[in-house]
Amino acid sequence: MKALAAFATGARGTGKTAWCKQWIKASGSKRVMVWDYKHDDGLSDVGKAYADWAAFVAACTRPQFTARYLVSPDHDPHEQFEAFCRLAWREGNLLMFVDELAEVTKANKAPPAWRKCVNVGRSYDNGTKSLSILAASQRPPEVDKSFLGNCDVIHAGRLGYASDARQLAAMWGIQPKELATLPDLHWIEKRADAPEVARGVLSFSRKKPAVKPAKTRP
Repeated sequence: MKALAAFATGARGTGKTAWCKQWIKASGSKRVMVWDYKHDDGLSDVGKAYADWAAFVAACTRPQFTARYLVSPDHDPHEQFEAFCRLAWREGNLLMFVDELAEVTKANKAPPAWRKCVNVGRSYDNGTKSLSILAASQRPPEVDKSFLGNCDVIHAGRLGYASDARQLAAMWGIQPKELATLPDLHWIEKRADAPEVARGVLSFSRKKPAVKPAKTRP
């Protein structure tokens, strides 16, 4: 199956984390690496947390795992992120979720290992490996443009900055006001394989899942 890249954006309280958790579950991936930059309580139920890097690496070599790396405040986060991405590339056939992407990438700067995952990770090593990528950040302009350009899905809640709303609205052919005034848990979404923009409200019903990504390879 095709490895997907997805991005969730929006102000605090708009449901980014909940949507990402639903995406992970719906993906069906049996191997999931999570970059937990701020040790988010909202991610406490996403796999096993590891503060020790060596233990995290060992967990990510298993046939099945959901491992969440708690970024150390005592070490350079950029160096830790580079190591995280190198590990994802080495292991392959997994879903990597990067929360707070803007803390480790910029619009005009993508760390080397991250750039390789984004640009080449859909299929590599003669087609034997692939990487699905999910990332989240409050503001689209603050994250790596190459990643945004490679996204299969961009999911947006309310955007707090008018310039951010104008940017996505121009890309999608909608009015900026719609993105700027969305109520909490309401979303607008664009998928690369569909010409239209979708709209909805985040659902927590077991009978009606809010997220239906195509099954990923891992």
